[in-house]
Amino acid sequence: MRKQSAVAYEVIRQAIEKSAVTGADETGEKLNGKLHWMWVFQNKLFTYIFQHPSRGKAAIDSQFPKGLPRSIIVSDRHRSYFNMEAFDHQLCLVHLLRELVYLQELNKKQTWASDMLELLRDSIHRRKTVPFEAIDAAGIKERFDVLLSNDLSAFGKKYESLRKSLLKYREYVFTFLDNPDVPYDNNESESKIRPLKVKQKVSGMFKSDNGAATFTQLYSIVDTARKHDQDPFSALVAVAENVEFDNSS
Repeated sequence: MRKQSAVAYEVIRQAIEKSAVTGADETGEKLNGKLHWMWVFQNKLFTYIFQHPSRGKAAIDSQFPKGLPRSIIVSDRHRSYFNMEAFDHQLCLVHLLRELVYLQELNKKQTWASDMLELLRDSIHRRKTVPFEAIDAAGIKERFDVLLSNDLSAFGKKYESLRKSLLKYREYVFTFLDNPDVPYDNNESESKIRPLKVKQKVSGMFKSDNGAATFTQLYSIVDTARKHDQDPFSALVAVAENVEFDNSS
């Protein structure tokens, strides 16, 4: 099925290249006992998954040698996404909220984590409840900059590390307040990772590159079919029978 699915798989890859907003994530997987990585790039209509021995930019370059210059990339702070060519970025706020909840509990003598939590939650609430054009994005960003200016060295390395990381990526925290098509989380990409982890838990590992590549191609086609409200089994039958892949929305 790998040969038969190659055309449909390439159609999906090209669709991701043209995407205005793309969610991205990666997870480790075992291939014949060695650590490889499953990468997910997806949007509302397409899911593209591939495996590679690298967790670095080399993996992205293998599939998107010119990067994704049209896309706003929604991701965590893994630096490979920021080393690739992209139109813009949005950090996953859910990841940040988890870190801040941990820091809030770690040292209750400080209020910085709680204040940052409140700010991020407020920004999400406004995106959900306030007409987009009425959101005071500038005010939210000003509050953010004030918090970033705090000296957290007295509370330990974890606080200062997060503050410095947010300072480094500050321009990518509130992209979703400037563009209504950009989500504030990367939950959709993470949801595509879960079945990969379940498969690894059940089967242990892939035995060959060919097996892993075949799986990622078929999984990409199945999930893309679902996003187009098509029956996944029918999509696989069409691929097996060399029927032209329908990538229309």
